[in-house]
Amino acid sequence: MQKQKILVAGSLAYDHVMEYDGYFKDMLLPQKLDSLSVTFTSNSKKVHYGGTGGNIAYTLKLLGCDPLLVGVAGKDFDEYKKWLEDNGIDASSIVTNKEFYTASAYILTDKSLNQITMFQIGAMGSAPHAIQIKDYADRAITWAIIAPDDAARMVRLSQECSEHKIKYIFDPAQQIGSLSPAQLLTAIGGAELLIANDYEAELLAKKLGITREKLSTMTPCYIETHGDRGASVRDYDGNYFVHAVKASNIVDPTGCGDAFRAGVLAGMEMNYGLEKSCKIGALAATYNLENHGTQGHKFTWQEFKKRYEENFGEELI
Repeated sequence: MQKQKILVAGSLAYDHVMEYDGYFKDMLLPQKLDSLSVTFTSNSKKVHYGGTGGNIAYTLKLLGCDPLLVGVAGKDFDEYKKWLEDNGIDASSIVTNKEFYTASAYILTDKSLNQITMFQIGAMGSAPHAIQIKDYADRAITWAIIAPDDAARMVRLSQECSEHKIKYIFDPAQQIGSLSPAQLLTAIGGAELLIANDYEAELLAKKLGITREKLSTMTPCYIETHGDRGASVRDYDGNYFVHAVKASNIVDPTGCGDAFRAGVLAGMEMNYGLEKSCKIGALAATYNLENHGTQGHKFTWQEFKKRYEENFGEELI
């Protein structure tokens, strides 16, 4: 019997992670934001494998799932591809364009764990039609997530998921600014679940000209994350809040949202309800927070189960 797969469509990037030994707010003058010119200095830089697609697939694999990772990478992708394969992730469906470099993210984190990110798309935007859902129709896909990627491709893949009756999570995040209101409505309209952090939710509502309350009702299920406080959730059973899992040591917040999304997907794949799936996501995010980079955390399923049960007082099978 063919193993069920979770389609992960998102960016593949090299993350250049830096730390700012201060607070962004101390360098920003509200009355001067229309003529902003600010420099932040960092004394460190670490380069990690990243991108929303790669990050989500990595944590899904740790949780025992079988991600089908699709995306577009560049001529410098060989090392990253080997990393994915060494971790048991099928990278055979990733398109490589040898004319461009793989996308790069430049991420600066201040002492309050606020972040400023610059993202250079590289190869990501070079092959808008290279990935099509019909090519994976025989792969026993149970769920999909459409995470930040080339904007036009995100919308097209959402439509193709609907056509092939594949339930998908829509996660516009960093691409909210690049998607038109019409594109957002198309992608949200077919989704089983819309997910955003509180800042992104405000941006989405503003761009669509609606209230936050209206936004939360546009899909059958809705998740809004609130950092170390947890996540507000609405599903078929009503509204509730899932609390975050306390970290033993806060190291790097980069990629916590992707780890959370992977946990939600894994829970849904295991046929848990959304509330329990969000708890799995909360713990996965904390593992990410306790390590450098977005793919630096590791755990066995037994370790994960034990910590989950200690934090939530209920069992995982």
